[in-house]
Amino acid sequence: MKLLFLASTLMLLAACSDDGSQSNKPKQKVATPWETQMKTLDQAKGLEQQMKKEAEEQDRKLREMGG
Repeated sequence: MKLLFLASTLMLLAACSDDGSQSNKPKQKVATPWETQMKTLDQAKGLEQQMKKEAEEQDRKLREMGG
């Protein structure tokens, strides 16, 4: 009985061990519910920076014109 228990335990441990075959596979990207919101937020930040640059350029042009 002890031998059967020992043999089955060793078989289970061998089946669960990591042989390294999965280490070469790229990890799958897990989608989160916030992923689209974060992407939209990043786009908004980029747009904000662009608008600031355009406003500064427009102010500079107005100052050069004397207005």
